[in-house]
This record gives sequence, C-alpha cells and structure tokens, in this order.
Amino acid sequence: MNPLRAIGVTTSWFLLQTAAHVLDKVEDHEPALPGLSPYGQGICTNLSTGMIFVAEWILNHLELDCIDAGAAWDIQRAFHETVLSVCSGQHLDLSVPLPDLATCWEIAQKKSGSAFGLGCYVGARVATNQTDRLLHFDKFGTAVGTIVQISDDLKDLEADAIKQAGNHTLSPMANAYLSYLGLSGQDPIYLGFGPKAQTDSLQNSLILYLRLEAMKYAEIGRSELRAIPLAKEPHERILKMLNHLSWLGVAVN
Repeated sequence: MNPLRAIGVTTSWFLLQTAAHVLDKVEDHEPALPGLSPYGQGICTNLSTGMIFVAEWILNHLELDCIDAGAAWDIQRAFHETVLSVCSGQHLDLSVPLPDLATCWEIAQKKSGSAFGLGCYVGARVATNQTDRLLHFDKFGTAVGTIVQISDDLKDLEADAIKQAGNHTLSPMANAYLSYLGLSGQDPIYLGFGPKAQTDSLQNSLILYLRLEAMKYAEIGRSELRAIPLAKEPHERILKMLNHLSWLGVAVN
C-alpha cells in the first residue's frame, strides 16, 4: 500500500487531537497556548473550532487519497463514535469533582485511550478491512493512549509534590488514590506536616502504583502487537516506542 493514502486520516486525527487538547486546557482554565493572556481563551476556542471543521472536510474528501467508499464510510464512523466517547469522558471529568479510582481510569480510557485507539484503527483501515487485525490495532492504540494519560498523571503528581506545602488542589488521580487508602489530600501527613518519611512513602507509593499500571498496559500493548503480522523493522520500532512510553514520568526517590 502507498503510505501517502494515510495522509488524510492521520492529518484529521492530529487536528482533532490538537483541538481536544486546546479545548481541555480552556475548560480547565489553564494556559492553552504559550504567551496568551487569560483573555486569549476566545482565540484558542476559535482555533480549535477551525481545526475540527478542517478535519471534517478532510474526512469528507478521502477519495482524494484513493480510499474506496466502503473504507471511507467506516473511517468516518470510527471518528464520529470516538469523538462522542472523548466528549463523554471529558464531561465525566468536568462534572465529577472528586472521582474515585475506577472513575479516573474510566475517564482515561474514554479520553486518551479511545483517541489513540482511533488513530491506530483508521491508519490500519486504509490498508485492510480484516476485522481481527483492526481490532488488535484498536486495542494496541487504547493501551498506548492510557499509558500517555498515566504519564500526564505522573507529571501532575510531580507538580503536586512541589505545591503540597501550600493550600493547593491535588490532581484527581492523587486525590482518588489517597481516598482509596482512607486519607485525604488535606491530611497533614500528605501536606508535608507529618514525618517526612511518611510523606515520601505515600508519594512514592502512588508513583509506584501508576508505574505498575503503565507496565500493565504496556504488556497489553505487546500482546496485541504480537497478534499483528508486521515486518521485523516496524515491529521493533513500535515495540521500542512502547517500552519507552511505559517508563516516562517521575522517578521514585
């Protein structure tokens, strides 16, 4: 297959992923783009809206990439269903102020997991219509996307560690983990007012928990990758990327 045929679907995916990232920042009241004041939220919203419509235009003209009508319809269906999943995950994220661990993982799957699963599915759909292969690509991408979310959670945790001496709101994952242990983000032991060894122990136990989850999803990804008949070189390159992703984040002290 000519790899140029995948340009349209990958461009659409990238545009939608970027638009979702910008909108997520705006909805969380965080700087969406460097150098913009809080009043720049309107600019960011307009830019993301434009990217969404450009992506939709590309998806409506996949025949320009010599993609047949059946494949084009399936690719469009996958995009639309996944966008709805991401939106439902974002709604859950915004509407539940203190999610438990199960809800945190549900949000991760619906947002980052399903988005990366879509990217792998539509890229493969350009080349094949074999359901079993497409399912493996989808599950592989979902595992990768969940690892990416875990990496973001680890970065949030690093920020929490810097801020914890003050009266700050912890990341949802940190709060959910502490709640699971019967603690709270406002407990003196976690805010650094208790013995330092206990504070560090809690911090490191959460990091270890997230790392183990990343390793779990990496193994799921490897299992799906083994089921996909790929040439040796691309298989090894993807495997290397997966191994690297699963170890991103904050190191345990």
